[in-house]
Amino acid sequence: MTKMDMIWVAVASMIHPITGPSKTVSRSEIVALVSKLFDATIRPIMIEKHLVNWEDRQANKAYPRSGGSRKRYLFKTADGHTPSRNGQFRLYKAADGTRDGWEKDGPTYPVREAVADDYCHLVDWYKTRYFETL
Repeated sequence: MTKMDMIWVAVASMIHPITGPSKTVSRSEIVALVSKLFDATIRPIMIEKHLVNWEDRQANKAYPRSGGSRKRYLFKTADGHTPSRNGQFRLYKAADGTRDGWEKDGPTYPVREAVADDYCHLVDWYKTRYFETL
């Protein structure tokens, strides 16, 4: 699994089975769970910028077609509905699409086959229960 997918799995693990937008987790909780589950170290920019849907893609200024991530795995919010730089994180929902940043048009969850077998149920839950709920 990629580190970005590990972050998604960690957030999904902490939110599951709740489907409402008010359940959020902190960056430190995400980092700690990724370390515990996967023995991996995560750079803060991956959580704070690269995976947040409303943050513009961090493009390479010398070659704008490359750099940064288009993935929209996370939504950072203080109230569950409105983007906030001082908030916590939850998984991306369909309703968040109106707030996508510049060139943030990528996937909202990892490919099921790329996720460790122990966590595939989280991808299924996300697609069938979480994504469309308000």
